[in-house]
Amino acid sequence: MRTKLLLFLISLFPAIAVEIDVNRFTFHYPNVSPERLGYLITADLLSKWHPNFIKYLLAPLLLILLLSHFGSEFERGNVLLMLSRPLTRRRYFLGWSVEGLKLALISAVGVAVSGTLAMLAHGFEVKDYLIGSLVLSLSLVGVLGIALLLLPLATSHDSGVFLGLGAFVVLLLLGKFDYSFIPTAYIERAISIGESVSVSHRAVGELLALSAGLSLAGMEVFRGRELRGSESIIVPGFPFSPRGLHGVFLGLSLQSKRFMAFVAFTALMAFLNKATLNKYHSLYGPTGVLNALISALAGVFLPFVVLPLGAVSIGSAIENGTVRVLLSKPLRRRDFFLGTLLSDISAVFIGTTLYLAILVAYALHLGAPLSRTLELGLAFGSLLFLSLVQYLALGYLLSVFMRGRRVLFVSLVLAFLLSFAVPIAVIAASNSAGESLVDVLAKNSLPTPSPFLHYTVLGMAVSPKRSLPPRPLSEILNYPGSLTMLIFPTLVYLTIAWLKFRKADLR
Repeated sequence: MRTKLLLFLISLFPAIAVEIDVNRFTFHYPNVSPERLGYLITADLLSKWHPNFIKYLLAPLLLILLLSHFGSEFERGNVLLMLSRPLTRRRYFLGWSVEGLKLALISAVGVAVSGTLAMLAHGFEVKDYLIGSLVLSLSLVGVLGIALLLLPLATSHDSGVFLGLGAFVVLLLLGKFDYSFIPTAYIERAISIGESVSVSHRAVGELLALSAGLSLAGMEVFRGRELRGSESIIVPGFPFSPRGLHGVFLGLSLQSKRFMAFVAFTALMAFLNKATLNKYHSLYGPTGVLNALISALAGVFLPFVVLPLGAVSIGSAIENGTVRVLLSKPLRRRDFFLGTLLSDISAVFIGTTLYLAILVAYALHLGAPLSRTLELGLAFGSLLFLSLVQYLALGYLLSVFMRGRRVLFVSLVLAFLLSFAVPIAVIAASNSAGESLVDVLAKNSLPTPSPFLHYTVLGMAVSPKRSLPPRPLSEILNYPGSLTMLIFPTLVYLTIAWLKFRKADLR
């Protein structure tokens, strides 16, 4: 019940978006009529705010919450217990379908009602907004179908998290294809905005048909599945010694699913940016490729993988008893904490390296100059690594204070806020009168602990215009405050996390 309430509260975000848009449009167009202002805000909400909100927050929340919850029930033996009663597998599976529909409905109602009330408060026409927001929210039904298809594979809390994150990454990749039945592609094609909102009934029908088909397939897989727990994934032949400062913990962590998930997901997400490099190559040639490389290395999607996986690091080990077993030996909490942290940082480093290597290789393939490409790749790849380590540290901080679905919920919300909502709000509020945008943005972003925002400031310092060659890397040093903000919060998060873990009750 608490999760549903939190999900509804998060769904009220469109009301904030309305206020941001009102301030932004009235500042840039002071003489605009109320009717025109209402049209501009409706169009902006339905074409920018809502698609990003649904795609990058509500969709991963639905996937991860449903799959991790089922995985937890399976891991505890509750699934077998329920099915030992006079309850068929089909009815039990339908119960989870209803649970997922409730989450989707709560989100859709929150999005529609919050935005409608905010627009009514300003006296705007809300019919087009209401229709458009409900049609866009139908994409969550398609996401639910994917979650139900994967449900039988979630045999533990962690496996549910990894399946949800993996499905989210694949959905982002598939969104590049022109198939409206894919939820992430559907969001871009379900409505068109002219004088009024037009709904693509074909896209709606295809999405609902796909969702029904995937749900039925998931039910059949669940009915025929052997309901026994799966063994942990082990990397064969990896030797480690229990001696040394962090040996046994580092060894165990390197063999975990979490480590492989970090590496696989970050590398996979690099392919999302190929289209950006192609676009700027066609517009500006090799110069555009260099600027696009800097933009792509911001890794805007990566926090949605790194932060949740960091959030389950410590909490998951406490919940499944791993910490108690290991600390029953003559080993210290400090060794466990640092060993797990080192392994996760190693995973982030390897994942970032693969992400960088794929993008740099593709930039070179498009004809970017070798020396300049490697120089920019190394510099901004390092900034990306620092950004992701900060997200990882924030995940650790959440992990020592919260458990279960709540920590996953909060981690995804923070990933969305720090990567999208906060940077957009800061940029919208920045008035560049008399100064360059990057200078004003740097001043406004300094107190904001958003790694993506600080990366953006440093990236704009080197690459202010896409049509011009990037400036020398020394321009980054003109903004030492933003560079420091990529490092300082990381140390604060880890310090607090360690102090809390050192005194935590591990029962």
